[in-house]
Amino acid sequence: MNVLSRDGWQRTSPFAILFFVGKIVRVIAQNAWQSIAPLFVYISVGKEDLVTKIVVGGITLALVIVVGSILSWLFFRYRVLDDSVLIRSGVFRKKQLDIKFDRIQGINTQQNPVYRFLDLVTVTFDTAGSSGDEGNLPAVTRDFANALRKQIGSTRSKRTDAGDDADADSLQPLLKLDWRDMVRIGLADRRALIVFALIGPLMEQMGDEIRGYVDEALQSAALNAMQFGVSTGIQIAAAVLVGLLVLFAMISIAAAFLRYHNFELYLDGTTLRSHGGLLTRHEHSIDLQKIQTLRLQQGIVQIWLKRFSMTARQAISGRKQRRKKVFSIPVVTAAQADGLRPLLLAEEAGRLSQDPRDPGFSPVSAYYMRSRILYIGLLPALAFAAFFAVEVGPPGITGLLWLPVVALLAWRNWKRAGYRFDADEIIRRSGLFGYRTVSLLFRKVQRITVTQSHYQRRKGLASLRLYMASGTVNIPYIELSLARQLRDYILYRIESSEKAWH
Repeated sequence: MNVLSRDGWQRTSPFAILFFVGKIVRVIAQNAWQSIAPLFVYISVGKEDLVTKIVVGGITLALVIVVGSILSWLFFRYRVLDDSVLIRSGVFRKKQLDIKFDRIQGINTQQNPVYRFLDLVTVTFDTAGSSGDEGNLPAVTRDFANALRKQIGSTRSKRTDAGDDADADSLQPLLKLDWRDMVRIGLADRRALIVFALIGPLMEQMGDEIRGYVDEALQSAALNAMQFGVSTGIQIAAAVLVGLLVLFAMISIAAAFLRYHNFELYLDGTTLRSHGGLLTRHEHSIDLQKIQTLRLQQGIVQIWLKRFSMTARQAISGRKQRRKKVFSIPVVTAAQADGLRPLLLAEEAGRLSQDPRDPGFSPVSAYYMRSRILYIGLLPALAFAAFFAVEVGPPGITGLLWLPVVALLAWRNWKRAGYRFDADEIIRRSGLFGYRTVSLLFRKVQRITVTQSHYQRRKGLASLRLYMASGTVNIPYIELSLARQLRDYILYRIESSEKAWH
């Protein structure tokens, strides 16, 4: 397995059984009710005591997983041809994948702790039109993975240069992240807030006995707070809240270390690669020609930290695979982002700055703000106040407070809305509490429209919408003449470009 072999169908290392164990466990978790229903039936109707039933059921489930994993490995075969990879799998339902090299958008690898010790990797193929990773080759050697990646790159593209044949170990990283960046990633990760959302459902699932203990603890805490005084009780509550926030932040930072430890970014010819991870080593790649849009995003915490997250999006065929078609650089400075852009958009673009605070952005019309205040703020506030004034009397007029809230949000949204362009690309800026800029090449546009609402028509304005294989980009409330000029120029660039949009 150290070199590519074409001597018939091949089998991966027996350690691939670990991969299939994880795959079966994930299937069971995704279909929990259907998968574990027989176990619950056995526990409910069996004559043995509860502990015996749980032990027997657990052992049976473990045996099913292990036997299923071994059979999956025994029936798994692959074969490398000159222009494709063939994969056969399935115990009862046979399946064969024919993955053509020219359809592969990225070749990614993963190494769990066992595979790292044995120098094995799991290779995944990210193909155009698939909902993520179409095929997997578990437990193959790194030499095999590198040889396969080199063959796919040389077969798929005729633009082979010295960089394409370079050894990954000899490449100089474009970006390296240290422990301070892990802290920044953890603090800025919004997924840590999911823990708060889980507290409610978990409380609902608690049994009466546990809930009784919680109620007693809360009552005791309330009595103690009354004894200490109101101010002391507030201080205790504040300390508990701060402690929870610190705990969630520590969990988020630990997750960042697990996912991005020793993160490094490389440019290998026309392929962008990243690898990182503490226990499981993740390696992702993307062909520069497959990039549809570049996104620079900055949330509230990232504004404070003066950092951004940068993503390159590939073509997608549905919303379900949007997240899987993204190449992520978790944290960069504005200078680092501007340094990477010419490499990612070479040879034709990347000259503009994507920093949202760059003065080169042009604002959209102020009517963008006024329309939102009118349709989202004033009209709903009047309707709400009129309805509740009749029902509850004068207190219903408080519905008018909705208007200043909408006005403030619309003003912030308008201040962050902007755009800039040159002969090859356009960048859209947006945001409410943070910033987001999206950059795209004109030749990548698949469809373009200029639309006018009745309100825009009265003001001589229009919205320019660009349709990409990775989604849409809308530039609202610009001059109608400019929107038409941009539309005609972009259509000209699409027709005159000799390069493929994908």
